[in-house]
Amino acid sequence: MKKNAKKTIAVICCIALLFSMTSCTAGNHGGSSHSGGRTEESGSKREGGRTTDPTYPTDPTLDPTTSPTTDPTSDPTPVPSGNNGNYIPTSEELTYPDHVATVDEVHPFHKKGDISGTDAQTLLSKVEYEIMHHVINCYVDADILFENPEDFGFDMKDVSWGDFVTIDEYDDEKAFYQEQLDQLLLIDYETLGGDDRLCYDKLVYDCEECVYSYSYTAFEYYTMIFNYLVGPQSEVLFICDVLTFDTVEDAENYITLLKDLDRYYDLMCEYEETRAAYGFASSDNSYEEAAVSFDNLVKQKDDCFLYESFEERLDNIKDLSSSDRERLIKENEKAMKDYVFPEFEECARRMRALKGSGGVDAGLCQYRGGDAYYEFLTRKMTNSNATVKQSMNALDKEIQAAFDDMIAITTANFGAYTNFLTHKYSKGDINDNLDYLRDAVKNDFPDIPSHDYYIMDVPEVFEENFSPAAYLGFHLDNYNANVMIVNNSAVDDDFGITVAHEGYPGHMFQSLYTRGHTDHPYMYLGESTGYLEGWATYVEYYSIKYYDDSGDADVCKLAKYNSSLSLLMSTRVDYGIHVENWSLNDCLDYFNGFGFGLTEDDFSKFYTLIVTDPGYYAKYGMGYYWTQKTMDDMHAKYPNASDKKIHTAYLDSLTGTFEQINKNMDSLLG
Repeated sequence: MKKNAKKTIAVICCIALLFSMTSCTAGNHGGSSHSGGRTEESGSKREGGRTTDPTYPTDPTLDPTTSPTTDPTSDPTPVPSGNNGNYIPTSEELTYPDHVATVDEVHPFHKKGDISGTDAQTLLSKVEYEIMHHVINCYVDADILFENPEDFGFDMKDVSWGDFVTIDEYDDEKAFYQEQLDQLLLIDYETLGGDDRLCYDKLVYDCEECVYSYSYTAFEYYTMIFNYLVGPQSEVLFICDVLTFDTVEDAENYITLLKDLDRYYDLMCEYEETRAAYGFASSDNSYEEAAVSFDNLVKQKDDCFLYESFEERLDNIKDLSSSDRERLIKENEKAMKDYVFPEFEECARRMRALKGSGGVDAGLCQYRGGDAYYEFLTRKMTNSNATVKQSMNALDKEIQAAFDDMIAITTANFGAYTNFLTHKYSKGDINDNLDYLRDAVKNDFPDIPSHDYYIMDVPEVFEENFSPAAYLGFHLDNYNANVMIVNNSAVDDDFGITVAHEGYPGHMFQSLYTRGHTDHPYMYLGESTGYLEGWATYVEYYSIKYYDDSGDADVCKLAKYNSSLSLLMSTRVDYGIHVENWSLNDCLDYFNGFGFGLTEDDFSKFYTLIVTDPGYYAKYGMGYYWTQKTMDDMHAKYPNASDKKIHTAYLDSLTGTFEQINKNMDSLLG
C-alpha cells in the first residue's frame, strides 16, 4: 500500500490532467485523491506520486452541440453476463473477504464514552494530530500542503517522496487505526459541539474504514499504479514545477527530491511486479501503454520545461549569490539527467518486461473479493453509506427522469434547443470570469475569507492534455496561496462555468470557506472526494443561470442535462463494468439504448479508463448526485429557506459523509 500516496493530492483541488479523449480536471489537495497506490487514510488506490484525479469528466459520448435523437428502449440496461464464480486465479497467500460487508459491520453502533469537556477536546485533538502525522509523512506532501509545516509539527528533515506500506505491515496499520478509534470512543460525543463534533464523526468513520480495508491484503493489488491514463507518471513533472523556493535549502531539497525519484519509482515498479506475480497482472496493452507514457517523458530529457522553471524559481531566493545560483543550476541539470530521466527509461523497460504475464484488464467482479473491494471503494469515494445496489437504482431513476425531461423540452420548446446550441457561457479570459462570478454569487452563497490568488499558465508541454482551467489549493494554511491554472489553448464557449467549477463558487470558494470555518485541519485534509467534486459539479450547473441571458429556463436545463446526463451515465457504466461484468459491447448497448449511436472507436478509451481505474466516474457522478439530492431534499423540507441559507448550512456541515451532512443541516435549518 502506498502509505503517503494520496496526501499531496489532497492539496491540489483541481490540477487538471486532461486526457486526449476528454477534457478532465484533476484532483484535489486538501481532500485526498485516488488512483494507483493505497493510502492509509482511505485504503483506496492512488497515483503513487503527487497527482490529482480528473474531476469533472466531460462528455465521452457526444459533441457538446448534439443531443440524443431517439427515445430510450424500455430497458436500456444490458443483461449482465456475470462470471458465475469463475474468478481470475490469484494468490492464495493473500487474504480475501468472504462476503460484502454491510455498513453496520464496518460502522457498528458504539456506546458513548465517559470523557467530556476540555478533556474530550484535548483527546480529540491528540487523535487528529496522530492521524495527520501518520498520513502526511513525507517532505513533498508537507511542503505542498503547508506554507509553514513546522507550525503543524512536521519535521522537514527527511527529504523524500515517502514510502509504501507493504502487506507485511497491514497488521500494524490496522492496529494503528484501531488504537485511534478506541481512543475516540472514550469520548462522550454528546458533550462535543460545533466543528469538534463534526471532526469526531469524520475521524471515527475514516478510522473504521481503514480498520476494514487493512483486514484484507488482496485489497492492495486490484488495480495498477502505472495506469497509463491516470498514473503518477502523467503529472510528476507538473508536481515538481509546483514546488517553490524561498531559500537555498529549498532548492537543495528540491534537487534531493529529484534524485529520490529513482528510489520512489523503483518501489512502484516493484509493486507492479509483485502484483503480476500474485495473479493481478494487467493486459499486455496496458503495460505497453504505461511504457510509452514513460517514453514520452524521456523525450523531454534535453528540452524539459523544468530546467527553465528551476532557474525562474531561483529568482525568488533573496540575496542568492551568483556562485550558489550557478552551482544549483548545474546540480539540478545533473540530477535530471543522471537520476530522473534514466529512472523513467528503467520504468519503461520494467513495464515492457511484464508483457506476457497473461493478465487482462477486467472489472473487479471478475476477481475473488472484488465485489467487497468495490463496495468499500465506492463508499469511500462517494462520501456515502449507500450500497452499490442502492446507488445503481438511484442512477437508473435519475438518468431516465433527466432524459425524459430533456426529450420533453426539445419536443415542446424547440426554440430552447436552438438557443442552447448557440449559447456562450463566458465573460472572456479567466480573470474576467473570476471577477464576474465573485460578485454574481454573493446573493446565493455565504461570504468567504479575504484572500488572494494568482494565475499560473499551463506549461506548453501539458497544453494538449490539460483542461481549460484548474484550481490548486496550495499551502492550505495561507488564504493567499490559491492558484488558478489556465490553459488558454483549451478555452471554449463554456469557459465561464468551468471557472465556476474551479473558482467561485466551486473548488476555491469551498476550500476557503471550509478552512475558515473549522479549527480542525483534518476536515480539509482528510479524504472527501465525493463531497469536493459533488459540490464543484453542483455549483457548476447552478452557475449556468449567471451566464444564460436567453430568459428561458429550459435553455439552462438543457445545458445542465448536456453535461449531467453524460456524467451520470458514465457513472452507471462504472458500476456496470465492476459489478455486473459489462463488456465494451454492453456499455455501447447501454448508451445506444438512449439513442447515442456510439461505435467501439468512440468509447474504447473510456472503457479502458473505467476498467483500469475502478470508481473513476463513480466518485464524481455519485458525489454530484448526492449533493444535488441533499439540496433538493432540504428545499422540500424547508421551503422558506433561501438558496443562500441552504448553501450555508451545507458548507457549515463540512466534509463528512452525506448522511452526516444531512443530519447536521437538519439541526441548522430546523
